[in-house]
Amino acid sequence: MRIDSSDEGILRLIKSGESETVELKLKLPPDSQLARLLTSFANTSGGVLLIGVGDRSDIVGLDIIEALNYVDRLRKIGASLFNYSIEVGTKNFDGRNIVYAVIDPAPEHLKPIATSTGDIYQRLGDRTEKIPAVTEIKPSDNSIQLRGFVAMSFREEEEPALVDYFEAMKRATKGLIVPIKLVRVDLIEGDYEISQKIMDEISNSDFVLVDFTLSPRNVYFEVGFARGCKKPIIQTARKGTTLEFDTRNWRTIFYKNATELEVKLKESLLNIYKKIIVEDKHDSA
Repeated sequence: MRIDSSDEGILRLIKSGESETVELKLKLPPDSQLARLLTSFANTSGGVLLIGVGDRSDIVGLDIIEALNYVDRLRKIGASLFNYSIEVGTKNFDGRNIVYAVIDPAPEHLKPIATSTGDIYQRLGDRTEKIPAVTEIKPSDNSIQLRGFVAMSFREEEEPALVDYFEAMKRATKGLIVPIKLVRVDLIEGDYEISQKIMDEISNSDFVLVDFTLSPRNVYFEVGFARGCKKPIIQTARKGTTLEFDTRNWRTIFYKNATELEVKLKESLLNIYKKIIVEDKHDSA
């Protein structure tokens, strides 16, 4: 359901009070709390944050400079969390300014949207609740090792941080309780034609881990081939990377640095393992 952000619509939401789709705040919360709230709306049915309003639906209002600063912060946080835009603005009722932010439910292929700490939240009634982690998969002596092909830029002389990002990917797999091996074509010894070798490695992999940092052409080729092979794909990119139109609609893990990439990747890797080993094997039994 699309939130009505007209003056009349906002007033109705204020009068209705807090609910699964409405949160009232006198002041803008800290960024970490704000990220939990916004992603909880996106992971549920969408919602609206109204700032300058008391929890009894009384419009207290904000100073105009404060309101404009809140709008700027909300837009920046929204851009860091979502691959789609959120509606942010101000309203004035009888000389009292409020700020509103409308968060649409995330498209299914982007869910769940996590915070920078890798945590996932949803809206339950008028509360923001953390979704429990994926059910733990018990390792065993005969645990099946998954093979993941890594598609990323090799231009480390242009961007030395690429080395750190790949190391973060490897650390993420080592920190799991399940066995996953990452393969990168430039690290494979031998004499081979590179394009054919890439296609062979993707075909023989269980999933593909794609990083779009620096927007390298080889990565777009590789992810296109992988999607044609119907391989599960994890998309990542450093914040600020512009994704091409045919990739931006897929869920992408955006990160600021190698540490954040490592943290965010662990949940996605565990989900991949659970889907391929637990669910797919169970379905074929």
